[in-house]
Amino acid sequence: MKAVSLPSVMSLSVLIMALLAVIVLAIALTGARIPLLSNLRVSLMGFIVLGMAMCAQGIGRVAAANQWTHPLSIAGYALGGLILLVAASVWTGIRLPYVQGDRQALLAIAVLTGIKILNSVAHGLFYQNP
Repeated sequence: MKAVSLPSVMSLSVLIMALLAVIVLAIALTGARIPLLSNLRVSLMGFIVLGMAMCAQGIGRVAAANQWTHPLSIAGYALGGLILLVAASVWTGIRLPYVQGDRQALLAIAVLTGIKILNSVAHGLFYQNP
């Protein structure tokens, strides 16, 4: 039986997207006026799109390893769901208990994204290909 080769946890494309996400976050939090990132909601949308692109890379790794029910995979799904819930609250105007504004939402999403990235790295380090 041929072994499936797994893509790297931290590929060049993921590192570039992570760097772009950090730049978008820094621009949004400092209030710098950049034409494409004119307000917090636009920055939030850019951050979410970059995060989803990074997540797609991790899901590809989970699919290649057939680890859909691994506890760290399930934790990643839950974190992704929380990120989407916070993002949806911004666009619908519904306020969550600890997230009352767009800036707090962006910070909450950034923290959840950081935890999700750590979860992905941990999954890559602890999972051994059979």
